[in-house]
Amino acid sequence: MSEQTIQNNLYSTPVTILDKYTCLSLGATTINDLIKSKELKCVRVAKNLGKKPDVLIINKNKEVVVFIEFKKPEEFNTELKKKNAIKQEIDVAKEIGAKIYVVSDGNTFLWLNPITKNFINDDKGNIIKREIKPKSEAKKLADFIDLVALSISEKNDTILKLEDIDPTDLATKIARILKRMTFASSKMSLYTFVEVFLFKYLSDINVLKGDNSFAYIYSLYGKDKQNRKTDADILGAYLEGPREQMKLLFPAGEDETTIVNGQIFHVKKDLDGHYIEEDAHAICFKSIMTEFANYEKNNGKLINISKDFKSKLFETFMKNSEDKSDMGQFFTPLKIVREMVDMVTITKGISICDPASGVGKFLLEAASNVPFEIKNGKLLPGVNLYGFEKQMSGRDDITTILAKANMLIYFSKLFKDNNNVKEIQYLSKELLNKTFYSSKVALGTLGHLEENKYDLILANPPYYQDATISRLASDTGLYEAKGNGVEALFLEWIIKSLKYGGVANIVLPDGIFTNLGNASLKQLILDKCFIESIISLPIGSFFNTPKKTYILTLKKKSEEEINNNISQDYKIFTYICKSIGEELNVNRFDTPDDNDLHNAVNKYNSYKNLQNKNNIQEPFKQWFESDKKMKLLSIDRFPADSNWNIDNFWSEKEKITLGFKEADNIMTLSEFQTYIEELMRDINDYKEAIECLR
Repeated sequence: MSEQTIQNNLYSTPVTILDKYTCLSLGATTINDLIKSKELKCVRVAKNLGKKPDVLIINKNKEVVVFIEFKKPEEFNTELKKKNAIKQEIDVAKEIGAKIYVVSDGNTFLWLNPITKNFINDDKGNIIKREIKPKSEAKKLADFIDLVALSISEKNDTILKLEDIDPTDLATKIARILKRMTFASSKMSLYTFVEVFLFKYLSDINVLKGDNSFAYIYSLYGKDKQNRKTDADILGAYLEGPREQMKLLFPAGEDETTIVNGQIFHVKKDLDGHYIEEDAHAICFKSIMTEFANYEKNNGKLINISKDFKSKLFETFMKNSEDKSDMGQFFTPLKIVREMVDMVTITKGISICDPASGVGKFLLEAASNVPFEIKNGKLLPGVNLYGFEKQMSGRDDITTILAKANMLIYFSKLFKDNNNVKEIQYLSKELLNKTFYSSKVALGTLGHLEENKYDLILANPPYYQDATISRLASDTGLYEAKGNGVEALFLEWIIKSLKYGGVANIVLPDGIFTNLGNASLKQLILDKCFIESIISLPIGSFFNTPKKTYILTLKKKSEEEINNNISQDYKIFTYICKSIGEELNVNRFDTPDDNDLHNAVNKYNSYKNLQNKNNIQEPFKQWFESDKKMKLLSIDRFPADSNWNIDNFWSEKEKITLGFKEADNIMTLSEFQTYIEELMRDINDYKEAIECLR
């Protein structure tokens, strides 16, 4: 069988792989022919223009990803013949920029790194011999080529493990560098880390390439003395290159926010056009770049980022910080977010809103299992996402920057698969800028209300008292319930913004439930909604506040049910939690065996799906009744003018039995007198010990 027959059996001309790659079986076509006909772009060839590759796999940018050389079986049946076959065209593959070089006789496929000329290994150290048959396994092949191309480099011949990376330790080190070298606030440190993190991440997923890549900028530090640039010049190269490229690829939205804000890292030019160091920025940038490079050496590239990395990242910069209160607006533990998302039903095409979206975790978790894809150059979103945030002061756009960065990580596959300039700009506009909007007006989200718009609202709105906000909100005429606190205004906004039949799952502080001044707001809830659940969270659930909080689940009534004053005819699911699956302290270590919230959500979902909630049958009846942290309460126990704190429905004895409260230790008068006498003796002993020390 000839080489041409072998390759024709595998690849008719051309074969497309998921609209992502094109397989060109070339025959007599030269590299020069391909360049002239514009089948290849960004290829600079000096020596091998007349060469005739057997098969090239190219991406949508018309860059060579895989160079395949075919041999007859009799030319490939000994180790020496394989070695000679490999040597024949590997330099050609390297010159035209192929990421991967493959030599095959149609049965055996040997994968090599054209830069190092070494075999490519899997994550266990085995040489890859995977077949390339695009006609029969397009998706698997495309995913594998993606992984190999992203993994190998001039320093690496091994495929990265497909596991989540958690660079929290890296964030900790960089936070220390910034504090030591610049005395930056935790918020500015966070800006700094996120910008360099995105620079490295976008380089690792091959969005930033060539002179705009992390590898290139970092390589400038390693030049010999004669060619080495100053630290200031290297920072200048970053500012003029990669940073500007990031701004080009991710243009600002209508709210003027993007993934970088350019408030950090500055150097000036002297009269000769050279950059000069005026402060610690250039040396600080070098230190940070070095930490990222060392992290890659020990842990691999930032390709599969852990989804809870963002949560841990905030903690890293918030610990021991004086501006915890300002930064606390970002932090909703991912454990709570995921459980709240699990409580609701998400179907394709629905509209999901978070009116106080912070870094976007509610929206992104809600969308994480719904397909988002590009077809015929258009984004087809699985759900419609709306995230609103308010800039607290000046150019304080850190929340929106982080939300967009978070979305970039959640949808990294879309950006990896569609990574030329126009495609990235399109995705940035359609995904990032259309999802997250940062308002600069005093009322923020509360200043604009469209009734009956969203199918699902997930939120943890801010809780605080502000007379100015309350007055401005009252002036709009949109808020008649006159609730206490900004959280009450958000709750009214949510109820009115839900579509008929829509669902809201909201974290709220105890004041909403206990403050008798919220009677009108509670009446609005009863008139417009069914109360599906109230779950009591333990104090300390949120990193930045000691407030007691609850999850409130509402389902808006239909228009007919509202007009006919239909009352709720089934019981409210209530649950009191002592734990949420992680420690309730600064460390937030996981406690998977201690998670009342997860148990509550499992039982709520079972209750929610029951056909007859008023006559619960086995096995659910016993399962519910055996859990003393759960109660099903009649709507009659929640009149508008009463206290809705569900903790009050558990007796003192029940709370002691469940471990929520310690039993009171009541002393008799005689026991108390004995206790005082012993205490006085102890105090005298301490006084004597102090005198001896003197």
